[in-house]
Amino acid sequence: MKWAIRDLLNPVVTRSMLYGSDPFDIEYILKQVDAIDAMSGKKIQSVWVGEWNEKIAHYTELRDKAEAEGNRISARAYAKMISECHYACFMVNIQDLEHKTVIYNGLVESYKKYISLCDNKVEYIEIDTEFGKLPAYIHFPDDGTKRSYSVAITYSGIGSCKEELEMLAAPLNERGIAVITPDMPGAGGALIYNNVKCGGAQLEAAIDAIYKFIDGRSDLDSDRIANFGLCMGGGYAFRATVKNPNVKCCVSLFPLFMHLAEQNSIPVWMKKGKWSSYQIVDNYLESMKAIEEGTINADFLMVHSDDDNWMTPEATDKLFDKATGFKQRIKITEKPSYASEETIMHAMPVGEQYHWVKHIAADFIAARLNGRK
Repeated sequence: MKWAIRDLLNPVVTRSMLYGSDPFDIEYILKQVDAIDAMSGKKIQSVWVGEWNEKIAHYTELRDKAEAEGNRISARAYAKMISECHYACFMVNIQDLEHKTVIYNGLVESYKKYISLCDNKVEYIEIDTEFGKLPAYIHFPDDGTKRSYSVAITYSGIGSCKEELEMLAAPLNERGIAVITPDMPGAGGALIYNNVKCGGAQLEAAIDAIYKFIDGRSDLDSDRIANFGLCMGGGYAFRATVKNPNVKCCVSLFPLFMHLAEQNSIPVWMKKGKWSSYQIVDNYLESMKAIEEGTINADFLMVHSDDDNWMTPEATDKLFDKATGFKQRIKITEKPSYASEETIMHAMPVGEQYHWVKHIAADFIAARLNGRK
């Protein structure tokens, strides 16, 4: 069966929609991609990035006009749209590292503008590790003036960034919880600016450093911590909970351990190439075995699906069995929309259901951090 050109962008579309990109903007740009008359990766990238840049120019004009007229709510909304457009560009697997950096710079700067217009305090921080600094944000649920906040740490995997993690932070902020959104090793500014690649030792050091940072902050309560992760970050959240027995709870959405993934299901472009190789250490899969180690006694929620085409049900069950305290699992039965037999990608059945799953996850965390459980 012939592939539709747009199918090659399924992973990018999924992630972009999760971050909040407007579905009509996405469909408009996909139609421009559909009009490409030859299957060319470079042409697809050129059209995708070029069309999003047109959207960026339009929303920037609207943002600046709204801000000049004192319409802060509108300015903030347009600023978020601009960030979402830059993010859609960042998700494309561009092999030119200089071009990738330019795109990420645009995302970083547009996101800074967006948070400057937010009503709650969002503080930029850098967390020191033995391998380099992890850029991060602390999203406070308010103006940040309270004496002490319960805190959740959010995680995602390589190819991601701290800006993306706002989608995990937002529902927790609504429930009065401060949230740390770090660029983990192999992601965002940790990789692009500080050369902190993804590997087992780097992740172990990052987790330890995040806890040390919390211990050094009087406004973050080290006795009320939760770990919350999506995809690879779901595995990081589990390992981070293993490493700190005082953590109150752990939520893993669609947890992925790359060394357990079905390697034949991972497309070649994600295993080879300048960008893919740049993100990871040598002997990457072997080094990642470290994050599978240990068990947790903290309350544990896992959301998963048998339609995850990288982690087998057996591998997912293995993780669930390593939680020895209270635990709960939610199995997503809806078939993923952005996957098909004709395309090889990481099916995102839980990601596609995040719009309702996030409230269950946030309530699970809030009940434990806010003293209701």
